[in-house]
Amino acid sequence: MVSQEENILLQHNGVRLQIVDTTPKRSFLCDHVEVVELTTNLRLLTEGHSDEREFDNYLLGVGNGNISVEQSLGEFKIKLSNDFCLESGILSDLCDFVYADLNNNFTNPVWLANRTIVTPTNEAAQFVNDFLLTRIPGELKIYRSPDTVDNETLYPIEFINKFTPSGFLPHILKLKTKHYIMLLRNLDATNGHCNGTCYIIVSLYDHVIEAEVAFGPYAGSSLLIPRIPHVSQEMEFPFNSEL
Repeated sequence: MVSQEENILLQHNGVRLQIVDTTPKRSFLCDHVEVVELTTNLRLLTEGHSDEREFDNYLLGVGNGNISVEQSLGEFKIKLSNDFCLESGILSDLCDFVYADLNNNFTNPVWLANRTIVTPTNEAAQFVNDFLLTRIPGELKIYRSPDTVDNETLYPIEFINKFTPSGFLPHILKLKTKHYIMLLRNLDATNGHCNGTCYIIVSLYDHVIEAEVAFGPYAGSSLLIPRIPHVSQEMEFPFNSEL
């Protein structure tokens, strides 16, 4: 099952015509597709989701044009409810709002799983992570990725250390024990150690990270995470990095 918002494919370095040709609507299979519209969100009908139902109805109202436009802000602009806004533009205030009482809850995986700060770029996410890390007690452990190039004239080490392709970790990785992390590779899918699994760090060694699954059916399961070679798929900058 695929929604219209999820059916766009990516054509690397493609021009408009190439991108259009890769869309499902250009496929010969499109004539055989049956459109089924989902009308009821069953998860929101269960008890304990009143806030989610209210937010769901608000989003539908925005999408259907039922929310009044604020002419003073612009022709097509609406004013968000105060419940959705934090007037302060200071990062520390945002972190205090989302992660209130962090010092007493940073080891609680359920508490952490119900909170998140969404950023437009990985660089911004790393900035927020580093800031929150300063608020968690414990000794800081720093890992650096060893990068090598065949021709340093073409790929200066300084440039490579600043470049973070999608799916890569930053060159300088800062961690603490009891820190909340997410696995980016499938290491042992049979035992639940796969991409997207969340962990709590138990110990930090020079070449290995010991962590436990934070929650879910495999909660408490231990994993030793070694340095893993990463190969960039970016055609513009083909290089290997061991993280």
